[in-house]
Amino acid sequence: MHKIKTIRFDSLYDGLYTGVGAFVGLSLIGLIAQSVHQMLLIAPFGATAVLLFSAPESQFSKPWNVLVSYVISTLIGFLILHFSSGDWLSIGIGFGIVIMLMHTFKAIHPPAGANFLIVTQGHLTLLLLWPLFAGLITLIIIGMGLHKLRKKISLT
Repeated sequence: MHKIKTIRFDSLYDGLYTGVGAFVGLSLIGLIAQSVHQMLLIAPFGATAVLLFSAPESQFSKPWNVLVSYVISTLIGFLILHFSSGDWLSIGIGFGIVIMLMHTFKAIHPPAGANFLIVTQGHLTLLLLWPLFAGLITLIIIGMGLHKLRKKISLT
């Protein structure tokens, strides 16, 4: 006999809450992108939003991990792109360095690895650094704020 799963209201509430958070976060990034006339809604931000809004207690969602890992992946990506031919070997070495530095600084955030690949493919220039990090900081602030609000609401 098949069991019929019932929708629990707390799961529905969590889904609605995280969906609204992702909508607000990515919409604000879209507004930032529109103001500088650049496309900044990159795939790693989608994965970052999933972690920040759906798993805020995860080690991967800690603000330090998110921000530092993006800084590492972006800087190493620019260095690899600037000082190498951008071939598979240099990208592989660079990615290994990114992972090593994430571990060294205890700042592991998987979506930042995808950011490294975007940078090394030449899809992110130095002109886009400010909007990129403005978007990232926007996601972190909204994620932290919603997490605190969610904890406050669930305690009462």
